[in-house]
Formats: sequence, structure tokens, C-alpha cells
Amino acid sequence: MMVDEVIVGAPGSGLYGMLLFCIVTVFIAGLMIGRTPEYVGKKIGSAEIKMTILALLAVPAAALGLTAVACIVEPGLAGLGNPGPHGYTEVLYAIPRPQRRTAARLPA
Repeated sequence: MMVDEVIVGAPGSGLYGMLLFCIVTVFIAGLMIGRTPEYVGKKIGSAEIKMTILALLAVPAAALGLTAVACIVEPGLAGLGNPGPHGYTEVLYAIPRPQRRTAARLPA
């Protein structure tokens, strides 16, 4: 859930994530059966897959990077309840919390 649906948290982000995973799935399935991958009648090439993977990995990479920064700076270390790996996990799972609360308050 931390891939794109929770952190981005805007209306339509679930559809965005599903479409990205559909493109990757169709590409891999097309390669496994030996045919040119197509989705909705359009061929999927390496450029589309590169952009899809970039879109899928950008948010988790940003979350891990910001977690690492938060574990190094003094204000980030002041809020830790547990030392060591448990503290890192605590910071990692604290990142999507404000967005999740904000997304819950959006009008339907």
C-alpha cells in the first residue's frame, strides 16, 4: 500500500497505480508468451516501461530517502521511541500518516 496509493493519497491515485501495474503486467505477460506486448491496441515498448517503472519507484524511493534523512538529523532523532531498526521502521511508517489523514477528510 505504500507504493503510490497511500502516500500520494489524492482522488484517482488508486486508478493511477492500477494502470501502472497493468502496463507492467501486460509487458511481462507478452514477453513470457513470446508476442509483442500490446495494451488497448497499442504496442508497449521499452520507453513506456522505463517511464512506468520510474513512476512506480519514485514515491517509494522518496519515502526511503526522506526516512534516511529523518534518521540522521537531530529533530528526526528526537522523536524516536525505539533505537535501532525499530526506530527506522517507526519513522518509515510515520511518513504516510499525515497524507492518509488528509485524504480521509477530502469530500467524496
